[in-house]
Amino acid sequence: MPKAFQLNLRLQNNPGTLAKLCRDLADRGVNLLAHSAPEISAQRGPIRLLVANPKLAERRVADAGYSFKIEEVLFVALKNRPGALAKAMEKLARAGINVKYSYATAYPKGRKTGVVIAVADEDLPRALRLLG
Repeated sequence: MPKAFQLNLRLQNNPGTLAKLCRDLADRGVNLLAHSAPEISAQRGPIRLLVANPKLAERRVADAGYSFKIEEVLFVALKNRPGALAKAMEKLARAGINVKYSYATAYPKGRKTGVVIAVADEDLPRALRLLG
């Protein structure tokens, strides 16, 4: 699944806001593959939701009253070992593809690391060929 869809929201940075979003999604049957909610100091902050079923998620998140934008991103599985992410990023760098942002996680005993990588829309096809 090298190409995926992410919903990008901007929410108030208050206690319970993320809990409410997660509950709203769960109650509407939206399955998250990954999420990013970086620490921020501003009143509103970015929340990124990588979803299993983008069409369902779009409808359900809109029904819950949230506004969002959809972004195509790369979602790649790398071996969970030192240097795997470095090699992927080096491939993109050699091709002149700028990474806007990325986030990743792996279970310590897992064999794979799931990495979300966002690049410019025009670079997405090349990035897919390199990492897909």
